[in-house]
Amino acid sequence: MLRLVERFGQIPGTDIPTAVKKHFSGHDRVVVVTDEQTRPGWFPSNAEGFGGMAETEIDALVPRDVPVHMWNMAGYKVGATPSGGANRHAFGGLTDQAFRLIPLVERGGDARWPWQTQPK
Repeated sequence: MLRLVERFGQIPGTDIPTAVKKHFSGHDRVVVVTDEQTRPGWFPSNAEGFGGMAETEIDALVPRDVPVHMWNMAGYKVGATPSGGANRHAFGGLTDQAFRLIPLVERGGDARWPWQTQPK
């Protein structure tokens, strides 16, 4: 995971809108790991003064039919995404197993725990 994060470099702050705008190109989902200091429905950014974008509405950068999964690493009470519906999901805590949640959440009501047998 650290090697992947190092590929994206470092800026003096959070600038998720610029990262999404630069890297999102018709992918089937967006995964963000952040300190999530923002308001619901917005990608956080405090880098506008450093050449980055301002805080931006999620739906302005990612179509509503594309799932967005955000991991809140700081434990703030309010998350950027209204979790549990409309292809916008918030999670707290991150381990190497956390990404296994993505397909379960995306299947919604049809999801089964990994140890359960899938219907035939």
